[in-house]
Amino acid sequence: MSQTKLEDTVILIDVSRSMARKDFYPSRIEVIKKAFKYFVTQKSEIDSNDRFSIITFSNEAKTLLEYTESVNDVIEIIDSVRISGTTGLGEGIAAAIQIVTKEIRGLGEKLHRIVIISDGRPWGSTIDPIKMSKVAAKLGVHIDCIGVSELGVSVHDSILEKIASNTNGKYIRIFDTKSLMDAISEIAAKKEIAYSDSKKRTTDAALLETIAVDLFLPSETEEAQDRYVALLTGKAKDKCIICFQDICPICKGPFFTCGRFCPNCKSPMHLHCSVEWAEASKAATGSDVLFRCPRCYFLLRVPQRLKKLKEIKGTRPRSLAYEEDVPTAKFVRVEEESEELYNSVCPICHIIFDGPPAYLCMSCATYYHEICLDKWLEQKEGACRICGKKIVL
Repeated sequence: MSQTKLEDTVILIDVSRSMARKDFYPSRIEVIKKAFKYFVTQKSEIDSNDRFSIITFSNEAKTLLEYTESVNDVIEIIDSVRISGTTGLGEGIAAAIQIVTKEIRGLGEKLHRIVIISDGRPWGSTIDPIKMSKVAAKLGVHIDCIGVSELGVSVHDSILEKIASNTNGKYIRIFDTKSLMDAISEIAAKKEIAYSDSKKRTTDAALLETIAVDLFLPSETEEAQDRYVALLTGKAKDKCIICFQDICPICKGPFFTCGRFCPNCKSPMHLHCSVEWAEASKAATGSDVLFRCPRCYFLLRVPQRLKKLKEIKGTRPRSLAYEEDVPTAKFVRVEEESEELYNSVCPICHIIFDGPPAYLCMSCATYYHEICLDKWLEQKEGACRICGKKIVL
């Protein structure tokens, strides 16, 4: 048994520089804008209660229009779209999911859709679009994808095809204006879904945990590696948008020691400051590991291993070498290589790791150089510099 429902559709418009190409007349972006305007008009004629939201994506995702039934408003926004940046497909899908989630949490049974027209090359993404499509699938969101001129890419290798397949959506490949208009007309039709699927629900807490994304290191993307090198060498300084400082107020290290970036707007923030921000945001998110970026309000997540971190009030921990009845932290010698180790910075010397051996605080998951820890203990400093607990080897 199947049924049709009211539909909320997020229109994702790729505004990266590749959309300015002239293989469509007068350009890809102008033809895509025409197609989306036709899509909105067609869907509104089928059901005037269907709503639309518009997000553009390039280096970052931008919400241009929240859900509305007004076709005129949607068309006006589509007409205003301009080209800029590289393709951040993952950011676009993540932003769309966060908009959809607000509606899923509300009352009313609707079908939630995302429609993408792109060349499917996520060169600028710091968020994995395939991972985001799996999140969408868990939420029951369908993603329909139209691939523009994916020459030299087999159907099975297409990122857009994988996204559509993961979410029970449609994937259509087009190479000219006529095939694009045919494809968008096909996608404008109502979805028919199984009645049992329409009854699936997700709790608020589960929704937030599912859609939140992690902060990222600039070393994780090729585009940002030059920036990371500049931070390491002291040629650049990024100030945290939470504390407005380069030096972290908690670990006392320069930005590269615990600096991370919002994957959407790329704003810098100390990881330790984000932990404090998450704790302060618990009333709004229901979790002490979730928070919204202070600049773009993207829903973010701090590592579970840091959620017990306590703020250090700008002074070095007092010596705990000979004190009794204080909290302890087991330190474990690490002899194997790991990505986490190479992305860490010793809180004593503020230098990155070139490999094991190292010591790991099991309380706050902070790595120490072996030689730095030895010198620290020789100075009768018996506490972890981050969590403040007595060191036990």
